[in-house]
Amino acid sequence: MTSTLITDEKRLVGAKYTRSDYAIPVYDDGFGKLFISRNSIGINGIVRARNESDAYEICEDEFFPEADETVEQLQKEYGFRRDHKKIVRDSNGERFAQDSDYVNGKLAVEFVLWETIETPEPDSWPENELFCEAYGFRPSGPNVHDKLGHGIYQKDLNGDYLDVLTPELAEEIGITILVAEWEEK
Repeated sequence: MTSTLITDEKRLVGAKYTRSDYAIPVYDDGFGKLFISRNSIGINGIVRARNESDAYEICEDEFFPEADETVEQLQKEYGFRRDHKKIVRDSNGERFAQDSDYVNGKLAVEFVLWETIETPEPDSWPENELFCEAYGFRPSGPNVHDKLGHGIYQKDLNGDYLDVLTPELAEEIGITILVAEWEEK
């Protein structure tokens, strides 16, 4: 088996499951390694890019599904600020920790627990950690397949994975990569 599935002299034109001929979405950024984007359901797509960072941004733009919720629904659901405060106990009882509770950078009173305080703040929804865990913004804005057109994609809460696609991994998964010559213009 060769050490690579594609060279810079070729272009990525498709991918499919070897046993079923079911097409897998692909994106070719012109040169670089092949990366496979997977989640808990299966394969999102295969991308050729210069590096992993570029490949992940392409996956965000091209492969990850658009969020079903409107911006208004997301604002209503996540329009609050979350602050995490440390609760401590001293001779006067339990209270929020203060800067004076630290001596030489160490907490000088008994730590009890963390408390999360949620404060309504309608414009804070894009920074809300719960929103960021479940959604993201497409780096290039909405794509042509987005129906709502807000450029927000939904993350797989079980994880999105990006791996270099080697010939061995392609064989293990059972996928075939389709390449062609670059066309002269």
